[in-house]
Amino acid sequence: MPDRGDTTPPLHDPAKYSKLNVPAELHQRARAAVRIVRRVTGRRYTIAQFVTEAFVAQLAVIARDYNGGREIYPDTEPLERGRQ
Repeated sequence: MPDRGDTTPPLHDPAKYSKLNVPAELHQRARAAVRIVRRVTGRRYTIAQFVTEAFVAQLAVIARDYNGGREIYPDTEPLERGRQ
């Protein structure tokens, strides 16, 4: 395939994605929501799209409520493990 200058990483590049643990019931509800969108709209919709949209929406809320409306920039420092 010719190189067209696209620097977007392949979707399967594990270095570009994180793994999170969420409660099974929450994951199942998200999966159900994805199926609803697919059924009602007839469009392709993935759990990855759902999660990305949820992250973007929550980042906007936190930026507005706790960060003076300023954008939240990436932080590569790991969080402390476990419950605090």
